[in-house]
Amino acid sequence: MSDLRMNSIFGALLASVLGVMVVGVGAGAVVQSHYPETPGYLPEVTVVSANGAAEAPVGPPDFGRLFADGVGLADLVARGERAASQCKSCHTFEAGGRNGTGPNLHDVFGRAIGAHTGFTYSDGMMAMNAPWDYMHLNDFLRAPGTYVPGTRMTFAGVRNDRDRVALIAYLRSISPNQIPLPAPLPEAAPAEQTAEAAPAP
Repeated sequence: MSDLRMNSIFGALLASVLGVMVVGVGAGAVVQSHYPETPGYLPEVTVVSANGAAEAPVGPPDFGRLFADGVGLADLVARGERAASQCKSCHTFEAGGRNGTGPNLHDVFGRAIGAHTGFTYSDGMMAMNAPWDYMHLNDFLRAPGTYVPGTRMTFAGVRNDRDRVALIAYLRSISPNQIPLPAPLPEAAPAEQTAEAAPAP
C-alpha cells in the first residue's frame, strides 16, 4: 500500500476524531447541564373568605392530634400514598430502592437531612444539620426552593395542606425511623367566646 494511500486513511481518521470532539464541545456549550437558579413556577395562593377579605394564613398542622387518631391516620396514609405518585418520577419508596434524580425515600422520616448513602446532595441541603421530622418535612414539601435555598429539587411543592400532611403520614408509615408525635396544639377559643371576653369600649 502506497504512502499516499496510508496518509489519506490516517488523515480521514484524524478528521473524524476531531469532528466528533468539535461536536461534543459545541453540544456542551449549547446544552447546559446545571439546575435552574429557581424551581418551577410557584403559584402564590391567597385564600379569600365569603365576605371577600383575604384570610390570614393558618398555623402549622396539628400532627399530634391528626396522627393520634388511628382511623383518621389510616385515611391520611392512603391519601398520602396516592399523593406520592407525583414523586415517583424522581424517587423510589421501597426498602433498599435505588436512588433516582432524588434519593430513595423509604426511611426518610427521622433520617438526617442530606445524609442518604449514595446520593449527592446540594450544599444547602447538607447544611441543614437536622433530622427529617414533622415540621421540617412540612415546611420543605410546601416550597422546597424557599425552605432550602440552593436545593437541586425543582419540584414547586405541595401547596394543599391536607395533601401535604397526608404525604407526611405516608412517609412516616413506610419508615422504620420513628419520631414521637408532638403534643397536640392548644385549641383556639371560639370566635364568639373571644368577642365576649373583649372589654367594652
